[in-house]
Parts: sequence; C-alpha cells; structure tokens
Amino acid sequence: MNQSLRVLHVEDDFADAMLLQQALCDAGGYDLELEVVRTLSDAKRKLARRHYDLMIIDLRLPDSIDPADTVRTAEKIANGTPFLILTGSARVDAETLGAHLNILDKNEFFNGKDRTASFRLLRKVQDAAEDTLHL
Repeated sequence: MNQSLRVLHVEDDFADAMLLQQALCDAGGYDLELEVVRTLSDAKRKLARRHYDLMIIDLRLPDSIDPADTVRTAEKIANGTPFLILTGSARVDAETLGAHLNILDKNEFFNGKDRTASFRLLRKVQDAAEDTLHL
C-alpha cells in the first residue's frame, strides 16, 4: 500500500490555499495529506513535531514579506524537506531569486482555462517530493 504524501502548505491567503487543494483533488491527488499554516513561524513549529515530504510556500507572508528573506528562512527551517515556491509573479521572482528554486506560477495553475493544469500541478508536487517518499 502506498503511503500518503504529507504536504505542508505555507499560505496566508485562504482562497489560494483552497485553490491549491481543489486543483490537487481535481487531478486525483486523494493520497495527499495537505496541511495549511499561515506563517513561517507556524511552519517551523509544525516541522519540529512532524515529518513532511514537501513544503509549498508562498513568497509573501505576514512574517516575511521579502521574497529573498522568505526563501532563506524556508531553507533554514526545512531541514532537508524539499519545497516548492508558489507565487503569482513567477517570472519576476525567478529572475530575482535564481533558477535553482522550484517555482510554480499561480497564474498557470489556477487560471481555470487549461483543463490539464491540475494534472501538471499534481505531477510537479509528486516529483518534488519523490526523493523523500518511501513507497
């Protein structure tokens, strides 16, 4: 039996958190345990108590509005947990932060026009966590 993929989503916008959850469910991602927290501080507390296979992080949060600072903090608290950056300004953020990050564009996956977007999003989430899965 395959185990669930545990995902910690760090997102302060409830609508964006719901959009991600809906997109993953639409694509058949029923074996995901998705937990949402609003701040990096909350994420740090969760990571201290539980193992996650992946973190998905918004770049602008109540306790970290500078994208570069958010990435630095996320790298510190992740303690080896892979993470994806989910942002509405992917092109600008990729240029600013560097190509080494896995950046997902909210506009690409949540625009509602592309019926394959949910499946591509689920594949990216699964691929990002692949190294930590114990299937």
